[in-house]
Amino acid sequence: MNCPLCDELQTSKWSEDQFRPYFACRHCSLVFVPQDFFLSPEDERKRYDTHENDEHDQRYREYLTKVASGITPFISKGQKGLDFGCGSSTLMAKIMEEFDYKMDSYDLYYHPSTPIWSQKYDFIVLSEVIEHLSSLRETMMKLAGLLSTDGQFFIKTKFLPQTKEQFDVWYYKKDPTHICFFNAQSMGELARVLGMNGPETNQDLSRLWF
Repeated sequence: MNCPLCDELQTSKWSEDQFRPYFACRHCSLVFVPQDFFLSPEDERKRYDTHENDEHDQRYREYLTKVASGITPFISKGQKGLDFGCGSSTLMAKIMEEFDYKMDSYDLYYHPSTPIWSQKYDFIVLSEVIEHLSSLRETMMKLAGLLSTDGQFFIKTKFLPQTKEQFDVWYYKKDPTHICFFNAQSMGELARVLGMNGPETNQDLSRLWF
């Protein structure tokens, strides 16, 4: 079975629970769920509909503001970004605009009509998104093509626990829409695949840059 990130065949079953198996790549360390165990688009949408991303929830605003504060030191005022996989809310874009940045919002299920694929962006944010991507390598390469010459990715995702025993009880893998799990090595492989520098990681937020 090929790794969805590096496309190597050096993969094997690493863990399994009552719902699905998890494979690990010996080349890049990505842990992933086989395609046969992906949710259907209908079931995936139902799962996302249960997320409580209320723009008027102060805690949600504080959470996204914290993400934004990890991004702003690396970008310049007036630059244009994309919140890819924003979910039902466009609050991240509104927060960034309050800080004098331009930002589009795109989500496959909730904001699919944003014409992003003909645009160029200075930075792209994937906040709790990359672990959901069913076509990981292809999607990230397509997004990299939207970045300007000095463009950057900001990717927020939980990194893998250090041991299999910790992974077996890890809350993050229990979400059935989470199908790809990274560590520093696999995030570095993503940078290599995209021809980018990095990662530079701080508190679950990884930065890749041209």
